[in-house]
Amino acid sequence: MLDPNVFNISRIILFFVATWFVFKAIQAIDVSKVFRKNTGDQIRFLFMVISVIIGFLFVDAIISLFEYLNNLF
Repeated sequence: MLDPNVFNISRIILFFVATWFVFKAIQAIDVSKVFRKNTGDQIRFLFMVISVIIGFLFVDAIISLFEYLNNLF
């Protein structure tokens, strides 16, 4: 069995990596029709918040799966 600290460190590192990838992927969505003109900062802030949330959920699901598999054996 692996030490639980390995999963905590992996969770932190993967959170930042996943958040960055999600942020880059979300930028491909064109939401300029939903927002008013000259609201680029608001759109960017919204994308950052959504990226953090999705990144956290994705990493939590993956690491939880690995923790569960580690506890089986």
